[in-house]
Order: sequence, then structure tokens, then C-alpha cells
Amino acid sequence: MLEMRTSERGSLKRCPQQWYWGQVEGLRPNRAANPLWFGTAVHEGLAQWYLPGLKRGPHPAETFEKYLDGERVMLVTSEEEELQYVDARALGIDMLTRYVDLYGKDDSWFVIATEQKGAVVIDRPEMQIFGRTRPALKRWVRYNFTWDGVYRDLKDEQIKLMEHKTAAAISTLHLSLDDQAGSYWAIASQTLVKQGVLKPDDEIVAITYNFLRKALKDPRPQDAEGYYTNKPTKDDLIDVLDPIFELTGKETAATLQDYADEQKIVVLGERSKSQPPDYFLRHDVYRTRSERETQIQRIKDEALFIEAYRRKYLPITKSPDRQHCLWCPFKRMCELDEQGDAEAVEAFKDTMFHVEDPYAVYKKSAE
Repeated sequence: MLEMRTSERGSLKRCPQQWYWGQVEGLRPNRAANPLWFGTAVHEGLAQWYLPGLKRGPHPAETFEKYLDGERVMLVTSEEEELQYVDARALGIDMLTRYVDLYGKDDSWFVIATEQKGAVVIDRPEMQIFGRTRPALKRWVRYNFTWDGVYRDLKDEQIKLMEHKTAAAISTLHLSLDDQAGSYWAIASQTLVKQGVLKPDDEIVAITYNFLRKALKDPRPQDAEGYYTNKPTKDDLIDVLDPIFELTGKETAATLQDYADEQKIVVLGERSKSQPPDYFLRHDVYRTRSERETQIQRIKDEALFIEAYRRKYLPITKSPDRQHCLWCPFKRMCELDEQGDAEAVEAFKDTMFHVEDPYAVYKKSAE
């Protein structure tokens, strides 16, 4: 039986070499790359926050902080679109604190299940490779999954799948074709019915993409409508302070700002033309039953490629990319491999990585 999971599907499509080292050889860095670690910590905080029903657990910022294993920094994009390093602890706590400030306890989210692990077995008929039938290809696929959560939206009584996303930039253009959450959605209803969590006539109708942008809050003050404002000019300060103080008209802008600070008076400048992108966004994508069949068929099709790569019917190639190579844990080892230095590659593996079974957590869950 061929084992598959969603994350390896994405890895294979990004770069077969990355997939091979991570999934076939089971290499795991002794110290996880910051973007991967950070996203996992945020997910852990949200998983413990959204307890079953309407009850909420410990504040996600507290859980995030407990998850830390020492000091770390994150490379993020500033509001000026420049890369900068920030303290990962401060970033995560700031993001999750503002998240709860914005959404509160999500009183309309009746949580059915969170961080659900499981597997489904999919029948895959014989398929053709380069015009030839390959009977050695395994017919059955065990598809392993972990989804973030399932909830009933009390506003419309619909059941939806949670998909938490931490991202440097929020984009929704591709979500109608997203096959990560899409595959979770395709198998979630049937799995939860079998587990007795959902009733036979219950159906998960949509995926709620819950975005958290990796950025510290803009320090500029905001007006009553939430827009960020520029630094107040001298005229702005005079307009606010003149009715309160006996101004002579000779005060400098710095002196007027001192008056305002002493009296704890906030004076806003004009609304800035530069507003930051959304820090948080929730976007529902509804899926149809025919799309469920499409998603399951895609799993079967991609199983063909995974099996072909595993059996070396296809060569292991590389797909260099500026974005993904930036955080890929195998980047330096890939460079050594590119130089043809096999001994250096093996030495690097022994020093910087350890081996784990990618499916161990699912096997333990099944047991």
C-alpha cells in the first residue's frame, strides 16, 4: 500500500529533490527552519484555543510562548516592503494577541473537532506510464491527513473546515483551486461520519481560510475608522490645543507636541495614503460534490508520480526557486550535491540532520 500525505504532495510539486530527501530518506533538520517552526507554533496556539463546542482554551499567545525553544529571529517583510529581522517571540505574541482582540472568542464558531489526524484508503486502478501498464504500481493508497478543525457556523448553521494560514502576504486568488485544504475537505465529511462525530446527513460545505499575516502592528496612530494617520503638523496641533491652552502662536511644533503628551491628548495628522495590507482575513470557499470527486481523482493521479519517483521510473530533478530556496532546509546540502561532492553531502547529512519516519505520527494515531 502506498502511503501519501498532503504536505509531501506539495513538496514533490515544488521540488522533487526536496521531496526525496524529506519523504523518502526521512531527513529532518536538527533545528527546524524558522518559517516552518513559526507556523507550527501558531497552529498549536490556535488548536488549544479552539476547544470543542463554544469553550475556549488558554490564550493562543500563551501557548505560542510555551512552544518556544530558545531565542529566534524571523525574516519578514516590513510595511515598506523591505526584508527585516524581528524577534520571533515578540512577533508571534503580537500577532496572536491582536488576533484575539479582533475576533474575540468567535461566539458563532461551535467547534466539532480540532487537529484531527486520520487516514483513508483510496482504490487506485492500474494506470499507464509512457504507454505501458505498470502492474507493480500499488493499487491502494492510504492518504494520511491532519486538518486544523471543523466547526458549525451558528450564523448560518453550516459546517465548515478550518484552515489556518500564516503568510508573509495574504492572497486569495488561488484558493478555489487549492488542493491542500481541498483534499482535506474532500475526505473530511466521510471520515467524521465514520468516527461518529458527524451525522450521516451532515456535510462540510465550505473551507474557511483563516489568514494571519506575519507582521508586527504598524506603530502609527489610527483614526476612528481604523485608518493609519501621518504625524500631525503644527496646524493640526494648534487646531486641537488652541481651545485648551492659551497659545501665543509662537510655540514650535515640538513644544505643542510636548503639551499634548503631558495632557495625554492624542492629536492625529491627516489620513495616510499608505495603508498596510490586512493583518487578518477570513475567506470562505464553497465546494461542490463534483469538486470532491475531482480532488479524490487528483490524489490518485499524484500517487502515480509519487510511486514512479519512489521506484525510480522518473529521475529526481531539482526546481530552484528564489522564494522556496530561501527557507529550504536542504539548501546548503543541495549546493554540495550540485558540486558533485558525494562525501561532503553525506557528511553534511550526518551533522545537520536526523532521520524520522514521516508517517510515524499517523501510525501512532491509528494505533
